[in-house]
Amino acid sequence: MVGIIDEAQLFYPLGTRIKIGSNCGTVKYVGEVNGHTGIWLGIEWDDGMRGKHNGIMDGKRYFQTQLPTAGSFIRPGKVGPCATLENEARERYLNYDSSNVDATLIREAQASLQASLFEVVGMDKIARKQSKFEQLTEVSVDEMPVNAAGYLKDLTQLTTLNLSHTLIWNWEIVASITEQLPMLKNLNLSCNRLVLPKTTQINDLQPAFQQLKHINLRDCGYSDWKDVMQTALLWPDIESLGLQENPLGQLEVVDCKRIFRQLRELDLHRTKLMDFDQVCKLGNIRTLRLLNLMENGIEQLQLPECEPQLKLNLFMSLEQINLLHNPIWNEAEAFNELDKLPQLKRLNMTPHLKSNFNEMFSKAVASIASLQFLNKAQVTAEERRGAEYDIWKKYALDWVQATKLGADALREFYKKHRTYFLIVKRCGSPADFVPSTQAKQSNLIKLRILHQQTGETWEKKVPRMITVQTLRGLIMKRFRLVGKSPQLCYIDAKHPELVVPLDNNAKTLDFYSVQELDTVLVQ
Repeated sequence: MVGIIDEAQLFYPLGTRIKIGSNCGTVKYVGEVNGHTGIWLGIEWDDGMRGKHNGIMDGKRYFQTQLPTAGSFIRPGKVGPCATLENEARERYLNYDSSNVDATLIREAQASLQASLFEVVGMDKIARKQSKFEQLTEVSVDEMPVNAAGYLKDLTQLTTLNLSHTLIWNWEIVASITEQLPMLKNLNLSCNRLVLPKTTQINDLQPAFQQLKHINLRDCGYSDWKDVMQTALLWPDIESLGLQENPLGQLEVVDCKRIFRQLRELDLHRTKLMDFDQVCKLGNIRTLRLLNLMENGIEQLQLPECEPQLKLNLFMSLEQINLLHNPIWNEAEAFNELDKLPQLKRLNMTPHLKSNFNEMFSKAVASIASLQFLNKAQVTAEERRGAEYDIWKKYALDWVQATKLGADALREFYKKHRTYFLIVKRCGSPADFVPSTQAKQSNLIKLRILHQQTGETWEKKVPRMITVQTLRGLIMKRFRLVGKSPQLCYIDAKHPELVVPLDNNAKTLDFYSVQELDTVLVQ
């Protein structure tokens, strides 16, 4: 029996990946099971509901699983066949005709052409493309039982390789693939379970990954950041790394002399990073330009303290951060915190439930001095002026009071409103604006309404609480406008260089801080 066990352990070393039907798992045990004859494989399934136990059988522990029902015992004979990358690639890409074109290539072509159907000539073109094995630049063997390299020297032009959902289980196998592909730049290893490389292996395996620029390790079971850092020693100069859907809740500061020396893009989408303090531990990666934190349950954004007119020595090159679908409740404060980042130009964020995109856009633009795009919407000079002017008026009284209380109070004000110092330099002191907001106000204000196309003017007293929609209706009736509703904006009487759009029908004139003798432009 010992010889049989040894043979099984040689064929299925611990960590080996197996596939039965559509279910993948990892070999955690090889040997006998009390009360059952023969040799068994103890499997931890990727699907935690696929098994029956957690590695304990009749009170004896044989192996350990992360979930209570992820474990099973199976006979070695039930394990499906395995294949080399060479064989699967040749099978998938060679000797096809127009009636038997690989489905993956069709999906790729549909995506690139944004089309759902192909004419025969289009399918013939795909078939001809995949019949020239040595000219392939992209190969996908996703969901195929690949667990070895094979001979890949013919793939001299290959730049992109998709090995997601395969049976590759250690970095020696990956290295045996990449070292044969001198042009390979993009490697997708998503949904595999790879044994952690040993420290003694790093130096030997590292040369096989030198040409790689992008690695995707989505849903590869990483739950400890130390394991990520250990693996990253294999490819210290990688430029783009995907770690999305790995349960990483805690991070550590990385040694950028050893890993992530040229990292530009890091995807941590849908991990378990709910605490932004953990994200800040990545701030010493000075080359990082894009950080994806979508769907992480982040509720509050807070960065380390720094002086109001200074930027942090943190995330020095970060230009874009993606915070979509995080329940961030301190929206205005979050934007003020993000202004501390030296190079931030692009932000993706979902509005708070009590907000909307226009309100969020105005807050973000006014609070982040370097912001150029929000959710792909470019910030124009006019929009920036309007947003900053809204903030200028909103916090005018607070600024005046802080000024009267002295330097410490003013410094605390600028810490809470970091861009206000620059706004005051551009718009001037808001001190003369405060009395009009503090004096007892009449419920009515007199406006000068100018129809820009005809030059006709109309002076009208209206309630401060009138909505933009109601005012637009009055204007259309007065100027006999039909058809499309006119666009409205207003010019502040004291600061005529600032034009503020009245772009939300549900808001009141008081919300926009419209004052006596301001001019409403009808466009």
